[in-house]
Amino acid sequence: MFSFVNFLQSILRKLQKNKGIWFTILTVTSVMGVLISISLMNIMTTDVSEKTYMKVHEVETTQLDNILDSKYDSLLSIGGVVSIHPDVIANIKSKSDKSVNDLLTNIAKTINERVNIDPVLIRYYATDYTSTLAENTKYADLVMSTTTSISGIVVNSNGVRLIGITPVVDGNVTIGAIEVSQDIASLKNIFDNLGKEFAFILNKSQMVFVDLETKQGNTQDISDKYKIFFHKYNPQFFTNIRKIDLEKLQQKKYNITPNYYTTYEETVNINGKPIGLFIIGESSAEANSFVNITKNLISSVTTVALGLVISLILFMF
Repeated sequence: MFSFVNFLQSILRKLQKNKGIWFTILTVTSVMGVLISISLMNIMTTDVSEKTYMKVHEVETTQLDNILDSKYDSLLSIGGVVSIHPDVIANIKSKSDKSVNDLLTNIAKTINERVNIDPVLIRYYATDYTSTLAENTKYADLVMSTTTSISGIVVNSNGVRLIGITPVVDGNVTIGAIEVSQDIASLKNIFDNLGKEFAFILNKSQMVFVDLETKQGNTQDISDKYKIFFHKYNPQFFTNIRKIDLEKLQQKKYNITPNYYTTYEETVNINGKPIGLFIIGESSAEANSFVNITKNLISSVTTVALGLVISLILFMF
């Protein structure tokens, strides 16, 4: 061992005497050290940025779920008030279909005019006859048979809607149900207030449930699989969605362009079947956007770390 150390020291003394070779070795070693350090820092910073963007994806989807829950509570609350209206109960009992529909139309009009919310539609279902405006559905029948309110998303003649269905009970007998609904695009206003973008894209297989009048001239293809009611959303964000590879988005969970950080959550209907995607976006162009803050922070850390590495290497000389 001692002989090996003496051998190394002998080689180093000879190299130091030959200044050209010595500085060449130091230079090559330094450059390799810098390149290796840069590679390691790139790997680490990329990992940190991906974890940051994934965390934002989780925050966005959690926030969306909370917004949906709040929407459903609101729709069910309206339905609960309407379902105990004496005239509603009396007209359903007497099978006065037109009277019930006229009454519900007036109630919806009053709510839409006086309450600062997106327009609601109110329908009713009956246990022993069918309304001229609302043929009984499986989920309406479920509410009437179990006397339990339900909420969710449906695709029907009016498009894609958030609904809440509440039973109408007379004494101990369930005589019908009240459905209160809003267009799914009503979520956009909430996200606007949060400084974010929102859109919903619908699986093309669901278009058979939408009336021709509702979809004609109002939809555009997003991909081979999805369509969007484009006129309801921000044109710039709509253009951004069209440029995204949706398969990659679903694999990676997020997408970053010079203008937007975009993420998504799968949408299921009231029966739990996938019908489309919620798309959420945040600006990445503004200086104070979290994307730019993340990039600048990582860049600063990388610069400082690289400076330290170079300083240590220069100290070796």
